[in-house]
Amino acid sequence: MANTSAGPTEHPHLLLIVGIGGLPAADALRTALGVTPRVSILCVTAWSDPAPLREQWEREAAGHGGAFLAATDLDDAVTAGLALHEQNPVAGVVTYSEVLLQPQARLTEALGLPGNSVAAVSVAQSKAAQREAFARHGVPAPRFAVVRDQRELAAAVGTVGLPAVFKPSLGAGSKNVRRVYTQEDLVEAYQQSHSSRSAFLQHDEAYLLEEPMPVEGQDGSRYADYVSVETLLFEGEADHLAVTDRLRLQHGYVEEGLVLPSRLSPETVEELTHCAEQAIRAVGLTHGAVHTEIALTPEGPKVIEVNARAGGPIPKMLLAAAEYDFAADIARVALGARPSAAPAFTGVAWFRFVPVPDGDWRVVSQRTAQEARQAFPELKQVSLRFAPGREASRNNTQHLASFTVAAGTADDAAGVAADVERFLAISLEPLGVRGGAEAGGR
Repeated sequence: MANTSAGPTEHPHLLLIVGIGGLPAADALRTALGVTPRVSILCVTAWSDPAPLREQWEREAAGHGGAFLAATDLDDAVTAGLALHEQNPVAGVVTYSEVLLQPQARLTEALGLPGNSVAAVSVAQSKAAQREAFARHGVPAPRFAVVRDQRELAAAVGTVGLPAVFKPSLGAGSKNVRRVYTQEDLVEAYQQSHSSRSAFLQHDEAYLLEEPMPVEGQDGSRYADYVSVETLLFEGEADHLAVTDRLRLQHGYVEEGLVLPSRLSPETVEELTHCAEQAIRAVGLTHGAVHTEIALTPEGPKVIEVNARAGGPIPKMLLAAAEYDFAADIARVALGARPSAAPAFTGVAWFRFVPVPDGDWRVVSQRTAQEARQAFPELKQVSLRFAPGREASRNNTQHLASFTVAAGTADDAAGVAADVERFLAISLEPLGVRGGAEAGGR
């Protein structure tokens, strides 16, 4: 433990776990401090240097009764959190990261604080366990087979058929999700995924083979045929905050973007939120944010997956479209406090992922994020993944850039987003080419 500060005790003590993914750590700390000034940081250092965050915490939070802790891995994080509680009892534990949900659940369960059980988080982080829970509880979902060994692939094809979708049970961001058409495709997908390294320190040997669902979207439509339901759970009760549309998939299963609020009818939204609640109950979640992805199939909604956290860009999208601070409410619920009123939308938030094309590329040139922000007042957030000269491949990340715009209508937001993407002018060339004709780009 480091930098423990004595201070006032009238404010609840919130422990924030950071280190990888989710809301950027600097933003997460500022959000937590907006809920209570008494914030301790538990930074898992397996993926990041804690020094910049430690400096921010010392400037903005020291002196209010919290502490700054560094842990080497997930188990060490639990040990450090328990030790902190012995010296300086915490009232709640929060994280915005998929990878850090397990230490959060282990701490809240051990300390009797508001939070999901370890068992429920384990189901939420395993697509195989989710599918089995859905089958037991009658939740509409695709036909599936669980594969734990390459020798089980043939039997899985017998259950699901081909073509099919192959995916790892543990993972995020559609990494290693592939449509397979033949037994040979399936073996190749299994071997590639089995040898792939993941940011997850926990491990799951299971894979899924599932019936393909027509989620890509129709030609001529800007939307994919799947959505997500954004939910906040407080004392076991679900508040379904919004349904988020997805942009049409044009690069396989690589995500293209999100639009909030949904263009779907109130009747369809009600059907989708009911389906999400069925899935959430089947998984066993009771507290905090939930992000449920649902396919819009000819047979009706089918659940793709449930995530026990906010969808990556959703908190900032809700701020842009409804001035609703989802991240702050997640922290309030972690402290056992009632969340604020549900969002009231005044506009549309459009989040665009710019995919990396198939192949291996070098970024030749692009405009800067600062130039884009100056040119577009509607731009709420922009992230460029690669500097000029850097190599880009889907083996490392699926996107060249991401950005969020806000406008009064979906049509206006779509127009601004297209203008921003053109303005960024991300130019690519295939690896091995220098000074020749440009062979790729956006």
